[in-house]
Amino acid sequence: MEKGIFVIGNDTGVGKTVVAGALAAAIKAQGINVGVMKPISTGARETGGKLVSADARYLKEIVGSKDDDDLVNPIRFKPALAPTLAARETGIKINLDKVWEAFKELNDRHDFLVVEGIGGLMVPIDEHLLVADMARKMDLANIITCKHCLGAINHTLLTVECAKSRNIRTKGIVINMLDNDKEFVSEIEKYSSLPILGTVPFMKNVSVDNCTYGDIVEYFRHNVNIPGIIRRGI
Repeated sequence: MEKGIFVIGNDTGVGKTVVAGALAAAIKAQGINVGVMKPISTGARETGGKLVSADARYLKEIVGSKDDDDLVNPIRFKPALAPTLAARETGIKINLDKVWEAFKELNDRHDFLVVEGIGGLMVPIDEHLLVADMARKMDLANIITCKHCLGAINHTLLTVECAKSRNIRTKGIVINMLDNDKEFVSEIEKYSSLPILGTVPFMKNVSVDNCTYGDIVEYFRHNVNIPGIIRRGI
């Protein structure tokens, strides 16, 4: 069995949080002890005197996680910017030791860990590392989330090539908000040479900001290749 997965997007706003949360909950439904993590978040809101990430809250809620917020989301910024830009704007230095310590703790607590990245693989997270470096250091299988929209084929194939060039193992692709376009799916599968792990339609009752997930977990259980994601190897 894999020890976890790293969910990355081919772009921003493609539904990584929705996909990561549904994957985690569907894997938990297999009787596996699953943890969730959003190492770095931006665009957090101040609630009760502390910054809270809607993405991290969604991940915790959908799986019923009891892990502390500082473990699930050790670094968070208020400005909705790339991490390096958010750090400069706020004058707060990014301390990645918090991420590695939280990752180790969550790995020790859980049998399977679903980690949601921030943006795409080439997003800088500090002055030296990119999200791709974080994914590789965590040594988790990568799952690419893409959204059905113009430009998605190019962005997805670029993400696949980036992962290959940096020796990041990719299990496959989840296509989100698909509007019944089989040709779009076949093009991505053909040129990426990766399996399409599942396709997900737009669901009106799913919202990260409102922390609602409707029946998306049940949909993932029956329409996404959960056994293939869990099983070790590509």
